[in-house]
Amino acid sequence: MIDAFTFIMGTTLAVTGWFLCRDYARFLRASSYLKARVTSIQQVFVPKIGREQGAGEPYVKDGFYPVIEYQAPEGAISFTAIDASASGRFHVGDEVGLRVSKTRRKQARMCKSFSLLVLSLVLLMAGLLGSALVADFVLSKAQIVSGSFVIALGLAILVLYLRDQDESCIHEFQHTEGGCSQLCLFEPTAFKKWKSALKDPQQCSKIRSSQIFGSACFGFAMLTWAMSVQPAVLLHIRF
Repeated sequence: MIDAFTFIMGTTLAVTGWFLCRDYARFLRASSYLKARVTSIQQVFVPKIGREQGAGEPYVKDGFYPVIEYQAPEGAISFTAIDASASGRFHVGDEVGLRVSKTRRKQARMCKSFSLLVLSLVLLMAGLLGSALVADFVLSKAQIVSGSFVIALGLAILVLYLRDQDESCIHEFQHTEGGCSQLCLFEPTAFKKWKSALKDPQQCSKIRSSQIFGSACFGFAMLTWAMSVQPAVLLHIRF
């Protein structure tokens, strides 16, 4: 007979590994980070069509947008950050961090592996609860401890994923922990040129860690599945 609880625990680990290696790593790859510098300030004018005759100054109030330059493999590239959150905040020579994202999505995206991971965790928690309420369903101490650990691990990963998605959906000017100003640019027209820029080392480390940890979860899932079918294999050999 296959140990159902252990099998579900292995399935949860396998789904966790799939989620980390595929969807979480893909999400982390969807943004690039590069350092830039403000080279000049551009003041914006009000078009004549949009204002009445003699309606005051032809300038946008506080419309001083920074001209930002960053280094790319083909050389220096500059652009004007026409964003209300960046207006009047910079001086020439200021260092700026650019966070470039592929998407303009303002809400968290629930992928298939995310839903499967939630379902697996619910089944695992139901098994733990059933062992406490149903007399015929008994779990060993090792199963209870390992099952609780897998549940805690899965919930922690889900929280980290949702937190990272919330941070990537911020469409406004920010200050980083190091004191550097940061602009978030969403879905540029030519993303291929942007993603060839230097990546954030911390982001690359997150991607590698996600893949390595996901592979480890796959390994533990195989081991757990082997333990779940061991009673059935021994029973088959005996008879």
